[in-house]
Amino acid sequence: MDIEKLSYTDFISLIREENRPPGGKKTVREFLLNSFVNSRSRVLEVGCTNGFTTLEVARTMGCKSYGIDINEKSLENARRRVNHERAKFFYGNAYKIPFKSNYFDLVICSNATSFMDDKKKALAEYLRVIKPWKFIAVSPMYYIRTPPKKVVDGVSKIIGNKIDITSKEEWLNLFKASGLEVYYCKDYVFNFKSAPELRYYNEKSLEKRHLKALPPEVLGKIKARWATTMDIFNNNLNYVGYSVILLRKRGEPEEIELFDSKEAKI
Repeated sequence: MDIEKLSYTDFISLIREENRPPGGKKTVREFLLNSFVNSRSRVLEVGCTNGFTTLEVARTMGCKSYGIDINEKSLENARRRVNHERAKFFYGNAYKIPFKSNYFDLVICSNATSFMDDKKKALAEYLRVIKPWKFIAVSPMYYIRTPPKKVVDGVSKIIGNKIDITSKEEWLNLFKASGLEVYYCKDYVFNFKSAPELRYYNEKSLEKRHLKALPPEVLGKIKARWATTMDIFNNNLNYVGYSVILLRKRGEPEEIELFDSKEAKI
């Protein structure tokens, strides 16, 4: 096994990393609370990898939750985790989602659309499979400060994709151009982690039985790649923010609103 030559998605599948959305469980909670889903809802996650968010939805809401991904190993990992949850995992990509139109109450994409070359095509598919007046949940990442070129190049090399959307405004313009209403939007920044915090995370996140069973030289290469990946990601996140956004599929146009408001500190 050549650890260095594995794609990012294959490497994540190998180590069974949770691959949470930006903001982790807090973000999943915001998605669910602000999309008004319940135990009767049907929820789809696009780019489910090892199943964290799909299972979190099923476990918290008790609803039917589906995950799709193009990585078969990740799907195997996800299916292995299902116990009594109403969660199912299927092979599928964002350009041709294997479900009928107007089927879901919520489609969760988190930051997965960032990895797609044809974002407009993916958004059209999200729109197709959600019901009128229902929601698409995204948590796109973007730069809030100009990063050094070597940082951007390092991240692009790791994920195997060129970062082609770099600002919040670009994301919002893309969503609006696709005919989606920006229903809810809240912005966040990441907490920079110290070297000791990174080392602790790297060690704990790889303490898994299937990894410990690997030959020492293979495990050593995994640890080295993971440490490098997390160091580059941590440096990158020093320049990055993300937004929790709910996009709505409107059934009719809406008149513009004049008297908006902001939270008061009284």
